[in-house]
Amino acid sequence: MKRSFMYGLALASALLLTACGGDSSNNSSAATRSIQASGAGFCTPMQGTAQQGRVVTSWKTAPGDALITHPISGLTVRQSFAPHWAGNVVRLRLSNRYSSLPVTFTNIHLAEEAAPGSANMVPNTECLLTFNGQPSVTLQAGETVVSDWITYPVQAFRRVGVSFYAPGLTPQVTRHLNANEVLYLSLPGDHTSSADGSMFIAAPEGYTANFLVIEALEVLAPKNVSTVVAVGDSITDGSDSTTAFLSGQGSPLVATDQRYPNHLQRRFNSAGMPFTVANAGIGGNELLRDGWLPQFGKALLTRFDADVLQTQGVSHVLVMIGTNDFGNPKPGQAPTSDALIAGYKELIAMAKNAGLKILLGTIPPAEGTVTELVPVLHGTAAARRARDETNAWIRSQTLSDGMVDFEQCLEDKNRKGFLAEEYNSGDNLHPNPAGYAAMADCVNLNLFERQP
Repeated sequence: MKRSFMYGLALASALLLTACGGDSSNNSSAATRSIQASGAGFCTPMQGTAQQGRVVTSWKTAPGDALITHPISGLTVRQSFAPHWAGNVVRLRLSNRYSSLPVTFTNIHLAEEAAPGSANMVPNTECLLTFNGQPSVTLQAGETVVSDWITYPVQAFRRVGVSFYAPGLTPQVTRHLNANEVLYLSLPGDHTSSADGSMFIAAPEGYTANFLVIEALEVLAPKNVSTVVAVGDSITDGSDSTTAFLSGQGSPLVATDQRYPNHLQRRFNSAGMPFTVANAGIGGNELLRDGWLPQFGKALLTRFDADVLQTQGVSHVLVMIGTNDFGNPKPGQAPTSDALIAGYKELIAMAKNAGLKILLGTIPPAEGTVTELVPVLHGTAAARRARDETNAWIRSQTLSDGMVDFEQCLEDKNRKGFLAEEYNSGDNLHPNPAGYAAMADCVNLNLFERQP
Protein backbone atom coordinates (compact mmCIF):
# COMPACT_ATOMS: atom_id res chain seq x y z
CA MET A 1 0.00 0.00 0.00
CA LYS A 2 2.78 2.42 0.91
CA ARG A 3 4.61 1.69 -2.36
CA SER A 4 1.43 2.29 -4.41
CA PHE A 5 0.83 5.53 -2.56
CA MET A 6 4.36 6.75 -3.33
CA TYR A 7 3.95 5.85 -7.03
CA GLY A 8 0.73 7.81 -7.11
CA LEU A 9 2.21 10.78 -5.28
CA ALA A 10 5.21 10.92 -7.61
CA LEU A 11 3.01 10.59 -10.68
CA ALA A 12 0.61 13.29 -9.52
CA SER A 13 3.46 15.68 -8.72
CA ALA A 14 5.15 15.15 -12.07
CA LEU A 15 1.95 15.51 -14.07
CA LEU A 16 1.01 18.66 -12.21
CA LEU A 17 4.19 20.19 -13.60
CA THR A 18 3.44 19.21 -17.19
CA ALA A 19 -0.23 18.88 -17.89
CA CYS A 20 -2.29 21.68 -16.47
CA GLY A 21 -1.19 24.59 -18.58
CA GLY A 22 2.21 24.58 -16.92
CA ASP A 23 5.41 26.24 -18.06
CA SER A 24 5.79 25.62 -21.80
CA SER A 25 8.72 28.01 -22.27
CA ASN A 26 11.24 25.12 -22.23
CA ASN A 27 13.15 26.71 -19.36
CA SER A 28 14.10 25.02 -16.11
CA SER A 29 11.31 25.63 -13.64
CA ALA A 30 11.74 25.91 -9.89
CA ALA A 31 9.61 22.79 -9.62
CA THR A 32 11.97 20.82 -11.85
CA ARG A 33 14.96 21.88 -9.79
CA SER A 34 13.23 21.00 -6.51
CA ILE A 35 12.53 17.41 -7.58
CA GLN A 36 16.20 16.80 -8.30
CA ALA A 37 17.44 18.67 -5.26
CA SER A 38 15.12 17.06 -2.74
CA GLY A 39 15.00 13.62 -4.28
CA ALA A 40 11.22 13.55 -3.90
CA GLY A 41 10.02 11.25 -6.64
CA PHE A 42 13.37 11.36 -8.43
CA CYS A 43 13.92 8.29 -10.63
CA THR A 44 10.54 6.85 -9.67
CA PRO A 45 9.07 4.47 -12.26
CA MET A 46 5.48 5.16 -13.29
CA GLN A 47 2.94 2.37 -13.25
CA GLY A 48 0.61 2.32 -16.22
CA THR A 49 0.55 5.12 -18.76
CA ALA A 50 0.83 8.79 -17.99
CA GLN A 51 -1.06 10.41 -20.83
CA GLN A 52 -2.15 13.60 -19.11
CA GLY A 53 -0.25 16.21 -21.07
CA ARG A 54 1.35 15.39 -24.40
CA VAL A 55 4.15 13.01 -25.31
CA VAL A 56 6.74 14.85 -27.41
CA THR A 57 10.19 14.00 -28.70
CA SER A 58 12.93 15.79 -26.79
CA TRP A 59 15.74 14.14 -28.77
CA LYS A 60 15.84 11.85 -31.79
CA THR A 61 18.11 10.14 -34.27
CA ALA A 62 17.10 8.09 -37.31
CA PRO A 63 18.34 4.47 -37.53
CA GLY A 64 20.07 3.72 -40.82
CA ASP A 65 21.29 0.13 -40.90
CA ALA A 66 22.82 -2.74 -38.93
CA LEU A 67 25.56 -3.66 -41.37
CA ILE A 68 28.62 -3.01 -39.23
CA THR A 69 29.12 -5.28 -36.21
CA HIS A 70 30.27 -3.30 -33.21
CA PRO A 71 32.26 -5.34 -30.65
CA ILE A 72 29.95 -4.78 -27.70
CA SER A 73 29.37 -8.32 -26.40
CA GLY A 74 30.15 -8.37 -22.68
CA LEU A 75 30.82 -4.61 -22.72
CA THR A 76 29.06 -1.45 -21.56
CA VAL A 77 28.16 1.15 -24.18
CA ARG A 78 27.94 4.83 -23.18
CA GLN A 79 26.68 7.57 -25.50
CA SER A 80 25.44 11.10 -24.87
CA PHE A 81 23.23 13.75 -26.46
CA ALA A 82 21.41 17.02 -25.74
CA PRO A 83 17.66 16.95 -25.06
CA HIS A 84 15.74 19.73 -26.78
CA TRP A 85 12.70 19.94 -24.53
CA ALA A 86 12.60 20.05 -20.74
CA GLY A 87 10.43 17.62 -18.82
CA ASN A 88 10.03 15.81 -15.52
CA VAL A 89 8.69 12.49 -16.85
CA VAL A 90 10.69 10.70 -19.56
CA ARG A 91 11.13 7.43 -21.41
CA LEU A 92 13.74 6.08 -23.83
CA ARG A 93 12.99 4.54 -27.23
CA LEU A 94 15.27 1.74 -28.45
CA SER A 95 15.40 0.32 -31.98
CA ASN A 96 16.38 -3.00 -33.49
CA ARG A 97 14.76 -2.01 -36.78
CA TYR A 98 17.46 -3.20 -39.16
CA SER A 99 18.91 -6.13 -37.25
CA SER A 100 18.11 -9.67 -38.38
CA LEU A 101 18.70 -11.12 -34.91
CA PRO A 102 17.30 -10.43 -31.44
CA VAL A 103 19.46 -8.42 -29.02
CA THR A 104 19.36 -8.25 -25.23
CA PHE A 105 20.49 -5.33 -23.09
CA THR A 106 20.39 -4.87 -19.35
CA ASN A 107 20.85 -2.19 -16.69
CA ILE A 108 20.16 0.73 -19.02
CA HIS A 109 20.96 3.91 -17.11
CA LEU A 110 20.27 7.57 -17.78
CA ALA A 111 22.58 10.14 -16.17
CA GLU A 112 23.74 13.71 -16.61
CA GLU A 113 26.94 14.08 -18.63
CA ALA A 114 29.74 15.73 -16.66
CA ALA A 115 31.13 17.65 -19.66
CA PRO A 116 30.41 17.59 -23.39
CA GLY A 117 31.98 14.51 -24.94
CA SER A 118 33.16 13.08 -21.62
CA ALA A 119 32.69 9.51 -20.46
CA ASN A 120 32.19 10.82 -16.92
CA MET A 121 28.68 11.30 -15.60
CA VAL A 122 27.62 13.60 -12.76
CA PRO A 123 27.58 11.49 -9.56
CA ASN A 124 24.18 10.66 -8.08
CA THR A 125 22.27 11.54 -11.26
CA GLU A 126 22.14 7.97 -12.60
CA CYS A 127 18.73 6.34 -12.96
CA LEU A 128 17.94 2.74 -13.94
CA LEU A 129 15.38 2.43 -16.73
CA THR A 130 13.01 -0.51 -16.75
CA PHE A 131 10.94 -2.25 -19.40
CA ASN A 132 7.65 -3.64 -18.12
CA GLY A 133 9.22 -3.36 -14.69
CA GLN A 134 12.32 -5.37 -15.62
CA PRO A 135 15.93 -4.14 -15.85
CA SER A 136 16.59 -6.18 -19.01
CA VAL A 137 14.97 -6.04 -22.41
CA THR A 138 15.19 -8.23 -25.51
CA LEU A 139 14.39 -6.61 -28.84
CA GLN A 140 13.35 -9.01 -31.57
CA ALA A 141 14.55 -8.45 -35.13
CA GLY A 142 12.89 -5.32 -36.46
CA GLU A 143 11.37 -4.37 -33.11
CA THR A 144 11.24 -0.98 -31.40
CA VAL A 145 10.50 -0.68 -27.67
CA VAL A 146 10.10 2.09 -25.11
CA SER A 147 11.12 2.06 -21.47
CA ASP A 148 8.70 2.60 -18.62
CA TRP A 149 7.96 6.21 -17.75
CA ILE A 150 10.09 7.59 -14.91
CA THR A 151 10.33 10.88 -13.07
CA TYR A 152 13.67 12.24 -14.22
CA PRO A 153 14.04 16.00 -14.80
CA VAL A 154 15.77 16.88 -18.07
CA GLN A 155 16.48 20.37 -19.33
CA ALA A 156 17.00 21.73 -22.81
CA PHE A 157 20.66 21.35 -23.84
CA ARG A 158 21.72 19.92 -20.49
CA ARG A 159 23.35 16.85 -21.97
CA VAL A 160 22.59 13.35 -20.72
CA GLY A 161 24.28 10.01 -21.18
CA VAL A 162 22.77 6.57 -21.77
CA SER A 163 24.71 3.48 -20.68
CA PHE A 164 23.71 -0.12 -21.36
CA TYR A 165 25.31 -3.54 -20.93
CA ALA A 166 25.25 -6.29 -23.55
CA PRO A 167 25.44 -9.48 -21.44
CA GLY A 168 25.51 -12.02 -24.25
CA LEU A 169 26.64 -12.44 -27.82
CA THR A 170 25.53 -9.36 -29.73
CA PRO A 171 26.59 -9.88 -33.35
CA GLN A 172 24.46 -7.14 -34.87
CA VAL A 173 22.92 -3.88 -33.64
CA THR A 174 20.93 -1.15 -35.35
CA ARG A 175 22.86 2.10 -35.62
CA HIS A 176 22.81 5.66 -36.88
CA LEU A 177 25.92 6.45 -38.93
CA ASN A 178 28.27 9.18 -37.70
CA ALA A 179 26.58 10.62 -34.63
CA ASN A 180 28.94 13.57 -34.19
CA GLU A 181 29.18 12.38 -30.61
CA VAL A 182 31.77 10.29 -28.79
CA LEU A 183 30.81 6.63 -28.55
CA TYR A 184 32.40 4.96 -25.53
CA LEU A 185 32.94 1.21 -25.11
CA SER A 186 34.03 -0.12 -21.74
CA LEU A 187 36.54 -2.67 -20.65
CA PRO A 188 34.76 -5.99 -20.10
CA GLY A 189 31.95 -5.89 -17.57
CA ASP A 190 28.87 -3.98 -16.50
CA HIS A 191 29.78 -0.37 -15.71
CA THR A 192 26.37 1.13 -16.47
CA SER A 193 25.77 2.70 -13.05
CA SER A 194 29.28 4.09 -12.61
CA ALA A 195 29.74 7.84 -12.96
CA ASP A 196 33.47 7.26 -13.40
CA GLY A 197 34.41 7.14 -17.06
CA SER A 198 37.89 5.69 -16.57
CA MET A 199 36.74 2.21 -17.60
CA PHE A 200 35.61 3.48 -21.02
CA ILE A 201 37.53 3.93 -24.27
CA ALA A 202 36.40 6.30 -27.00
CA ALA A 203 35.67 4.81 -30.42
CA PRO A 204 37.56 6.56 -33.24
CA GLU A 205 35.93 9.76 -34.36
CA GLY A 206 33.96 9.73 -37.58
CA TYR A 207 32.39 6.71 -39.17
CA THR A 208 32.74 4.40 -36.16
CA ALA A 209 31.27 6.87 -33.64
CA ASN A 210 27.64 5.97 -34.24
CA PHE A 211 24.47 6.04 -32.18
CA LEU A 212 23.80 2.42 -31.24
CA VAL A 213 20.29 1.16 -30.43
CA ILE A 214 18.98 4.44 -28.95
CA GLU A 215 16.42 6.25 -31.11
CA ALA A 216 14.60 8.88 -29.03
CA LEU A 217 14.10 10.44 -25.62
CA GLU A 218 10.44 11.29 -25.09
CA VAL A 219 8.99 13.55 -22.40
CA LEU A 220 5.61 14.53 -21.06
CA ALA A 221 4.96 18.17 -21.92
CA PRO A 222 2.08 20.65 -21.72
CA LYS A 223 -0.62 19.99 -24.28
CA ASN A 224 0.29 22.98 -26.44
CA VAL A 225 3.82 21.66 -27.10
CA SER A 226 4.51 19.68 -30.29
CA THR A 227 7.38 18.19 -32.26
CA VAL A 228 8.91 19.58 -35.46
CA VAL A 229 10.73 16.84 -37.39
CA ALA A 230 13.66 18.07 -39.48
CA VAL A 231 14.32 15.33 -42.01
CA GLY A 232 16.87 14.94 -44.77
CA ASP A 233 20.45 13.90 -45.46
CA SER A 234 23.85 14.65 -43.89
CA ILE A 235 23.22 18.41 -43.94
CA THR A 236 20.24 17.92 -41.63
CA ASP A 237 22.11 15.24 -39.67
CA GLY A 238 24.92 17.75 -39.12
CA SER A 239 27.95 16.21 -40.83
CA ASP A 240 31.33 17.90 -41.02
CA SER A 241 33.58 18.08 -44.08
CA THR A 242 34.19 14.67 -45.61
CA THR A 243 37.80 15.71 -46.30
CA ALA A 244 38.67 15.96 -42.60
CA PHE A 245 38.58 12.23 -41.87
CA LEU A 246 41.77 11.06 -43.59
CA SER A 247 43.61 14.24 -42.65
CA GLY A 248 43.12 13.44 -38.96
CA GLN A 249 41.52 16.79 -38.23
CA GLY A 250 39.17 16.83 -35.29
CA SER A 251 35.62 17.88 -36.06
CA PRO A 252 34.25 21.07 -34.44
CA LEU A 253 30.83 19.41 -34.49
CA VAL A 254 31.56 16.51 -32.12
CA ALA A 255 29.62 16.91 -28.83
CA THR A 256 29.01 20.62 -29.46
CA ASP A 257 25.38 20.49 -30.66
CA GLN A 258 25.95 22.67 -33.71
CA ARG A 259 23.62 20.91 -36.17
CA TYR A 260 21.04 23.16 -37.82
CA PRO A 261 18.17 21.46 -35.92
CA ASN A 262 20.05 22.28 -32.67
CA HIS A 263 20.26 25.92 -33.70
CA LEU A 264 16.60 25.94 -34.76
CA GLN A 265 15.69 24.67 -31.29
CA ARG A 266 17.64 27.53 -29.74
CA ARG A 267 15.63 29.97 -31.86
CA PHE A 268 12.34 28.41 -30.74
CA ASN A 269 13.52 28.63 -27.13
CA SER A 270 14.53 32.28 -27.45
CA ALA A 271 11.17 33.11 -29.03
CA GLY A 272 9.27 31.20 -26.32
CA MET A 273 7.60 29.00 -28.93
CA PRO A 274 6.27 25.57 -27.83
CA PHE A 275 8.15 23.38 -30.30
CA THR A 276 10.78 20.68 -29.86
CA VAL A 277 12.92 19.81 -32.89
CA ALA A 278 13.59 16.13 -33.69
CA ASN A 279 16.46 15.36 -36.08
CA ALA A 280 15.67 12.59 -38.59
CA GLY A 281 18.55 13.27 -40.97
CA ILE A 282 20.75 10.43 -42.26
CA GLY A 283 24.07 11.02 -43.99
CA GLY A 284 24.05 10.02 -47.67
CA ASN A 285 20.26 9.69 -47.69
CA GLU A 286 18.19 10.10 -50.85
CA LEU A 287 14.55 10.86 -51.51
CA LEU A 288 13.82 8.29 -54.19
CA ARG A 289 16.30 5.44 -53.79
CA ASP A 290 17.93 3.57 -50.94
CA GLY A 291 21.43 4.79 -50.10
CA TRP A 292 24.19 3.55 -52.38
CA LEU A 293 25.81 2.26 -49.18
CA PRO A 294 23.49 0.50 -46.70
CA GLN A 295 24.44 2.87 -43.86
CA PHE A 296 22.97 5.76 -45.88
CA GLY A 297 19.52 4.45 -45.05
CA LYS A 298 16.34 3.61 -46.86
CA ALA A 299 14.89 6.14 -49.31
CA LEU A 300 13.07 8.94 -47.51
CA LEU A 301 9.86 7.93 -49.25
CA THR A 302 10.27 4.51 -47.62
CA ARG A 303 11.29 5.64 -44.13
CA PHE A 304 8.98 8.67 -43.90
CA ASP A 305 6.36 6.77 -41.94
CA ALA A 306 8.74 5.35 -39.31
CA ASP A 307 11.01 8.39 -38.97
CA VAL A 308 8.47 11.21 -39.31
CA LEU A 309 4.84 10.17 -39.03
CA GLN A 310 5.46 7.91 -36.02
CA THR A 311 7.56 10.48 -34.15
CA GLN A 312 5.85 11.32 -30.88
CA GLY A 313 4.00 14.64 -30.81
CA VAL A 314 4.77 15.59 -34.41
CA SER A 315 2.83 18.52 -35.87
CA HIS A 316 5.27 19.88 -38.50
CA VAL A 317 7.92 18.43 -40.78
CA LEU A 318 10.72 20.39 -42.46
CA VAL A 319 12.13 18.49 -45.44
CA MET A 320 15.42 19.22 -47.17
CA ILE A 321 16.71 16.45 -49.41
CA GLY A 322 17.80 15.79 -52.97
CA THR A 323 21.47 16.64 -53.29
CA ASN A 324 22.45 12.94 -53.04
CA ASP A 325 19.79 11.85 -55.53
CA PHE A 326 21.68 13.93 -58.09
CA GLY A 327 25.20 13.45 -56.72
CA ASN A 328 25.73 9.97 -55.30
CA PRO A 329 27.74 7.70 -57.65
CA LYS A 330 25.22 4.92 -58.26
CA PRO A 331 24.84 2.66 -61.28
CA GLY A 332 22.45 3.93 -63.90
CA GLN A 333 21.23 7.39 -64.71
CA ALA A 334 20.56 9.87 -61.90
CA PRO A 335 16.90 10.84 -61.47
CA THR A 336 15.60 13.91 -63.24
CA SER A 337 14.29 16.99 -61.48
CA ASP A 338 10.79 15.92 -62.56
CA ALA A 339 11.24 12.60 -60.77
CA LEU A 340 12.44 14.34 -57.63
CA ILE A 341 9.52 16.78 -57.75
CA ALA A 342 7.12 13.84 -58.03
CA GLY A 343 8.75 12.41 -54.91
CA TYR A 344 8.27 15.69 -53.07
CA LYS A 345 4.59 15.62 -54.00
CA GLU A 346 4.30 12.14 -52.47
CA LEU A 347 5.86 13.40 -49.22
CA ILE A 348 3.46 16.33 -49.14
CA ALA A 349 0.49 14.03 -49.60
CA MET A 350 1.68 11.65 -46.86
CA ALA A 351 2.22 14.50 -44.41
CA LYS A 352 -1.13 16.14 -45.10
CA ASN A 353 -2.99 12.84 -44.93
CA ALA A 354 -1.52 12.47 -41.43
CA GLY A 355 -2.70 15.95 -40.47
CA LEU A 356 0.79 17.50 -40.44
CA LYS A 357 2.10 20.79 -41.75
CA ILE A 358 4.99 20.30 -44.19
CA LEU A 359 7.67 22.80 -45.20
CA LEU A 360 10.15 22.27 -48.04
CA GLY A 361 13.72 23.53 -48.02
CA THR A 362 15.68 24.27 -51.17
CA ILE A 363 18.76 22.14 -51.84
CA PRO A 364 21.95 23.95 -50.73
CA PRO A 365 24.84 24.78 -53.07
CA ALA A 366 27.18 21.91 -53.94
CA GLU A 367 29.43 23.18 -56.73
CA GLY A 368 33.00 21.93 -56.39
CA THR A 369 32.11 19.09 -54.00
CA VAL A 370 35.10 16.90 -53.07
CA THR A 371 35.40 13.85 -50.78
CA GLU A 372 38.35 11.79 -49.64
CA LEU A 373 37.06 8.32 -50.44
CA VAL A 374 35.03 8.20 -53.64
CA PRO A 375 34.34 10.44 -56.63
CA VAL A 376 30.95 12.12 -56.36
CA LEU A 377 28.79 13.93 -58.88
CA HIS A 378 27.24 16.73 -56.80
CA GLY A 379 29.19 19.41 -58.65
CA THR A 380 28.62 18.23 -62.22
CA ALA A 381 26.75 20.30 -64.76
CA ALA A 382 23.91 17.75 -64.83
CA ALA A 383 23.54 17.81 -61.04
CA ARG A 384 23.66 21.61 -61.00
CA ARG A 385 20.95 21.84 -63.66
CA ALA A 386 18.69 19.35 -61.86
CA ARG A 387 19.25 21.12 -58.54
CA ASP A 388 18.39 24.49 -60.05
CA GLU A 389 15.21 23.13 -61.65
CA THR A 390 14.13 21.49 -58.40
CA ASN A 391 14.80 24.60 -56.33
CA ALA A 392 12.84 26.75 -58.78
CA TRP A 393 9.86 24.45 -58.31
CA ILE A 394 10.20 24.48 -54.50
CA ARG A 395 10.14 28.28 -54.53
CA SER A 396 7.09 28.52 -56.80
CA GLN A 397 4.92 25.61 -55.62
CA THR A 398 1.94 26.12 -53.33
CA LEU A 399 1.33 22.50 -52.31
CA SER A 400 3.37 22.64 -49.12
CA ASP A 401 2.66 24.86 -46.12
CA GLY A 402 5.77 26.94 -46.64
CA MET A 403 9.31 27.08 -47.99
CA VAL A 404 12.77 27.75 -46.54
CA ASP A 405 15.35 28.98 -49.04
CA PHE A 406 18.47 27.30 -47.70
CA GLU A 407 20.27 27.71 -51.02
CA GLN A 408 19.92 31.48 -51.00
CA CYS A 409 21.03 31.71 -47.37
CA LEU A 410 24.18 29.63 -47.87
CA GLU A 411 25.26 30.58 -51.40
CA ASP A 412 28.35 32.64 -52.12
CA LYS A 413 27.09 35.96 -53.47
CA ASN A 414 30.04 36.18 -55.86
CA ARG A 415 30.12 32.54 -57.02
CA LYS A 416 26.73 31.17 -57.89
CA GLY A 417 26.29 27.52 -56.97
CA PHE A 418 29.06 27.52 -54.33
CA LEU A 419 28.80 27.61 -50.56
CA ALA A 420 29.84 30.96 -49.12
CA GLU A 421 33.39 30.75 -47.79
CA GLU A 422 32.34 31.66 -44.26
CA TYR A 423 29.87 28.75 -44.24
CA ASN A 424 32.04 26.11 -45.97
CA SER A 425 33.37 23.17 -43.95
CA GLY A 426 36.01 22.57 -46.59
CA ASP A 427 34.40 20.05 -48.94
CA ASN A 428 32.08 22.54 -50.70
CA LEU A 429 29.08 20.41 -49.68
CA HIS A 430 28.64 20.47 -45.90
CA PRO A 431 28.30 23.69 -43.93
CA ASN A 432 30.52 24.44 -40.94
CA PRO A 433 29.02 25.38 -37.55
CA ALA A 434 28.47 28.98 -38.72
CA GLY A 435 26.72 27.63 -41.81
CA TYR A 436 24.43 25.41 -39.75
CA ALA A 437 23.55 28.40 -37.56
CA ALA A 438 22.82 30.39 -40.73
CA MET A 439 20.46 27.65 -41.90
CA ALA A 440 18.45 27.92 -38.68
CA ASP A 441 18.42 31.72 -39.00
CA CYS A 442 17.03 31.26 -42.50
CA VAL A 443 13.86 29.62 -41.14
CA ASN A 444 10.92 32.02 -40.79
CA LEU A 445 9.44 31.10 -37.42
CA ASN A 446 6.10 32.58 -38.49
CA LEU A 447 5.67 29.45 -40.62
CA PHE A 448 5.03 27.59 -37.36
CA GLU A 449 2.38 29.90 -35.98
CA ARG A 450 -0.78 27.98 -35.26
CA GLN A 451 -4.09 29.28 -36.48
CA PRO A 452 -6.53 30.21 -33.66
